[in-house]
Amino acid sequence: MKNSVVQSLHPAYFSMVMATGIVAIAAWFLEFKGISLILHYLNMAFYLALLAMLVARIFFHGKAIIADLLDYQRGPGYFTFIAGTAIVGNQLVIIENALFYAKILLWVALAAWVLITYSFFVVITIKENKPTLDKGINGAWLVIIVSTQAVSTLMSTLAPDQPFGEFSIFVAMAFYMVGAIMYIYIMSLIIYRLSFFSLKPDELGAPYWINMGAAAITTLAGSRLILNIDIDTPMGDFIPFLKGFTFFYWSASTWWIPLMLILGSWRHLFKKVPLPISPQGYNVGYWGMVFPLGMYTVCTFLLSEALNLPFLKIIPIYFIYIPFVIWMAVMTGFTRHQIQKIKTK
Repeated sequence: MKNSVVQSLHPAYFSMVMATGIVAIAAWFLEFKGISLILHYLNMAFYLALLAMLVARIFFHGKAIIADLLDYQRGPGYFTFIAGTAIVGNQLVIIENALFYAKILLWVALAAWVLITYSFFVVITIKENKPTLDKGINGAWLVIIVSTQAVSTLMSTLAPDQPFGEFSIFVAMAFYMVGAIMYIYIMSLIIYRLSFFSLKPDELGAPYWINMGAAAITTLAGSRLILNIDIDTPMGDFIPFLKGFTFFYWSASTWWIPLMLILGSWRHLFKKVPLPISPQGYNVGYWGMVFPLGMYTVCTFLLSEALNLPFLKIIPIYFIYIPFVIWMAVMTGFTRHQIQKIKTK
């Protein structure tokens, strides 16, 4: 099958689903119901189209799949499929209360998490020719944490409607803990890479916003657990720990925002890297900038409920406009980029 679009599909393209889905959820929580529904149904179309392309790529371009999995830069992109699937599941619960379809997506995300996580880590462990740290790791690796916490979030969201709800909470808690410790492991390597190796302006792109996004989705996963754990069950003993640990990750995600804004200004204003709104400036990595901004909006909203701190909601009430604007900018760049590709054929 000769299809250059399918063959060259970037593994990280499900970040488009992640970004659109989380902005739809943020809009729903903050009473922008019309915008939320538009983004929700648009994201269903994105997910189904990308899923069809991924399946076609698996069947007809298996060598390209394997080559990507062996690549330290492109390989982590497969984790966006897990996160995108789980976020679509969360959309279905929150916006449509479509529990049956959300449960199916949870099982798909779980199966994909097991397959992709262990395949990727086995491959990079036994691979003989390995890149140096500065060539091998970037912010995109934190999608590993995002995918883990997305599964945890969907599982705990569905737990009240499961026949084994307490067991579901237990497993969701385990995923939360794995994601939390993996953030510390991988973030340490990324900070080392940022601090002690040279970095070109075009390298310091949107994927590094996942530094904030991974901490934000860990906050979201913890908040969901706090809200859904029955205090009268044995799992209720974890709530005080969860409150402190979840606030810890929210503080970390908040710390990243000013730094990323400063570095982004340096990149675009002083180094003249094109903005994502232009067809030349667009690349799939910019969806990795939209997602953290939408996630920070949602996680702060739910953290205010989990910790019973109403004053925190002032942040998402105003912050929501930032992911709205950035989503529009990246979507404009994506559309113009696709039109330009069609014209050049």
